[in-house]
Amino acid sequence: MRGSGWLSLVFGTVVGAIVIVVLATAVTAPSNAARTDCVRLVTSSSTEKGDLIHELAERYNATNRTFGSGKCAKVEAYKKTSGAALDLIAGGWNDIDEQQPEPQVWLPSSSLWLDLLRQRGKGDLIDGGPRTSLATSPMVIAMPKPMATAMGWPGNSIGWRDVLAVNQNGGWASKGADKAQWGNLTLGKDNPRRSTSGLAATIATYFAATGGDYDKIETAEAVQFVRGVEASVAYYSDDSVAFLRTLYEEDRKKPTPYISAMAMQEQMVYLYNHGAPTGDPKQLQDDPADLDRPLVAVHPAEGTMLIDHPFLTTAKATAEQRAAAKDFSDFLRAPGQQQRFRDLGFRDPDGRGNAKLAKDTGTEGIPESQPIGTPTGDQIQKMLDGWDYTQRRGRILLVLDLSASMNEKFDRNRSDKPYSDRRIDLLKPKIVEQLGLLHPEDEVGLWTFSTDGPEERMPIGKVKDVRTSMIDLIRNLQPKGDTALYRSVVDANAKMRREFDPNLINAIVFLTDGKDTEGGYTKEQVLNDVDAARLDNSVRIFTMAYGPEADGRVMDEIAQKSKARSYKAVDPQSIDKMFVNVFSNF
Repeated sequence: MRGSGWLSLVFGTVVGAIVIVVLATAVTAPSNAARTDCVRLVTSSSTEKGDLIHELAERYNATNRTFGSGKCAKVEAYKKTSGAALDLIAGGWNDIDEQQPEPQVWLPSSSLWLDLLRQRGKGDLIDGGPRTSLATSPMVIAMPKPMATAMGWPGNSIGWRDVLAVNQNGGWASKGADKAQWGNLTLGKDNPRRSTSGLAATIATYFAATGGDYDKIETAEAVQFVRGVEASVAYYSDDSVAFLRTLYEEDRKKPTPYISAMAMQEQMVYLYNHGAPTGDPKQLQDDPADLDRPLVAVHPAEGTMLIDHPFLTTAKATAEQRAAAKDFSDFLRAPGQQQRFRDLGFRDPDGRGNAKLAKDTGTEGIPESQPIGTPTGDQIQKMLDGWDYTQRRGRILLVLDLSASMNEKFDRNRSDKPYSDRRIDLLKPKIVEQLGLLHPEDEVGLWTFSTDGPEERMPIGKVKDVRTSMIDLIRNLQPKGDTALYRSVVDANAKMRREFDPNLINAIVFLTDGKDTEGGYTKEQVLNDVDAARLDNSVRIFTMAYGPEADGRVMDEIAQKSKARSYKAVDPQSIDKMFVNVFSNF
């Protein structure tokens, strides 16, 4: 009995241990993030939901989900504007600028980009299976509440014709003598070739211009209407976050918003009012932020577009990656993740919002405008081609650092190409390329600066008249001397203000590879001089910090103070992107 009992005890102990090990294994099964055998799935998302997709991808990777015969997936989430991703997909995906890997899942803001891909004859690059929508958000005219109220909101509906009429009738003064201090109505709009908000707004204005008959896109009446709306644009951006960040920072500092209205998704209005103007979920506040001028989401009276945020799988995805994509799509459409979309101001895939979204975007109790008809890919392309001629033209002074450091290697610490190439040699072909892309009716001039401050090399003139001469001039530039950076900013700004043309986007594109070495002005004097306090004759200074030794912080401050944007190229591979982004503002 004693031996039998001992054996029973041992047997029971072993069995119990096995059960405990099995249970422990089940409880502590490794997450997909910890496994090395998972299918790699790369996603490229539009920028306004890029941080959210990254967050949800991390959540997905932390699970131990499997699909098929026990396969798992590990998701890598990247973000890029929809238009930029379209160009990369159509061109075979060679992301020289940001080095993002080719995605198997594309998450643009709108199916409009797929229509444009098909219009280019590249539709077969996307899997032809059923499309799913992750969330929706209507395109709206976002306005600071006092300005919307001045236009009759919320009692009166506001549309693109009303936006057009403000400046045709003398600016904000037409809404009352006390509004004259606001100057003209200034519209913030994204470049429609790169941004969904810009594309949707362009379609909406053509819809308003033609009464919905897209066959009339090229009529004189439609062109005149769209040109009138575009004439209100302060400048074009590749991402509406640029407008929102500046507007948010100056909410209590400036009595007058520098932008009167912006074309963007309703979701961005919600994020702005909840303390997250850049779209970062980490900044989101549960309750609306304490703002003097919250934004209201005006649904255009003529009708609006519902941005559908599709989930697209590329044709290059393997069978395993397609199965992984299907599983990730199912995960994103599950209740827990869908609630996260709602938390950040998106509507559900069928276009339904909720009471909190309506209240916090100023649309509570206001009837929504009807969705507008979606144009074909060919019609969208006609609108984009037309926009090239109806967009507000730029008057651009290009100011280039020509100090001796431009003769040095791009990176003094490296001997491999292109880092060992002279900075001026890498720069010249990029400037020439961008000059070739400017519209013939834009205006451009060229200054350079070194020891003695700025020197005019080419007076401002129509691109069609000066381009050839300017290209020859640029190819023969020879650097020398020191860097009178501050004086050059002040002098260029003074010239552009003296010659300000209210019918054009008046801008300086200022490039430097170093820091101020003259000392004639302090940074504080420069920032005070370029402060865009005078809304109707402020010059936007788009700065370019070129190379690893450029004073990027000062360039950022100058751009922000003039209500423009700063760009940088700390690597030769990013020079292209810097120039494309700068000139997409015009």
